[in-house]
Amino acid sequence: MKPTTICKKIIILSTLFLLPLQTAAEETLCSGSLGNTVVDNLLIPSNSECVLQNTRIMGTIQVTANAVLTARRIVVIGNVQAENARQVNILDNSRIGGSVQIKQGGGAIISDSIIESDIQFESNGQPFKALRNDIGGSVQVFQNSGSVEIQYNTIDGNLQCKENAPAPTGGANRVAGNKEDQCARLTGLNAAQENCIQSHPTFGTDARLHIPRLSVVTQDGVVVDYWANLHYAPALSTNGNLVFELREPASNLGQCN
Repeated sequence: MKPTTICKKIIILSTLFLLPLQTAAEETLCSGSLGNTVVDNLLIPSNSECVLQNTRIMGTIQVTANAVLTARRIVVIGNVQAENARQVNILDNSRIGGSVQIKQGGGAIISDSIIESDIQFESNGQPFKALRNDIGGSVQVFQNSGSVEIQYNTIDGNLQCKENAPAPTGGANRVAGNKEDQCARLTGLNAAQENCIQSHPTFGTDARLHIPRLSVVTQDGVVVDYWANLHYAPALSTNGNLVFELREPASNLGQCN
């Protein structure tokens, strides 16, 4: 009997040694600013303001009650989740690997960024803007009482807007899925803005050179972007030079938003 007892004890001890060690991801509090650093999860406490620039978050960002997030050029592996937050701004070539979920709070601006999953903006009371983003999932905007502007986004999923007062405004969104309810008309590009969003000059079979987003700096230092369609001028193209001229500026030159 005694050897059997010893054997059982050895088995139990071996089992204990085989249990995996579990480590919890660290949570960083942001009440101020963070720059070029890497954190696991990020929490913005109630009534705090957090400014992020070039920050990498390996997990998620949580924005709590009455808190403000302003993020530029950040990378988030997980989601951005805000409930009862005052303001959420995701700007300037930020990249979110999951979804952006903003509910029962204030307002938000999401612009010039990549959101690999969904944007959800629900039951909020302040203005919302989604501008010039690449969105891998859907955009869902439901039951908001602040103004909503959705423009120049590329959306791989659906664009869904319901029970918002006032109704969303905008346009020029490219939507691969369904365009539903209040956002059914927020698609399509007029000719001028189609020209603006192209990234490279093109030379067409009609002998016109299209130049998108030609930046001009005014005397006051203000940068204004234009598009232009230039016509090939064979009479002026001598000595191996290709010369183009601007004809009818009213229809072949315009300002980009």
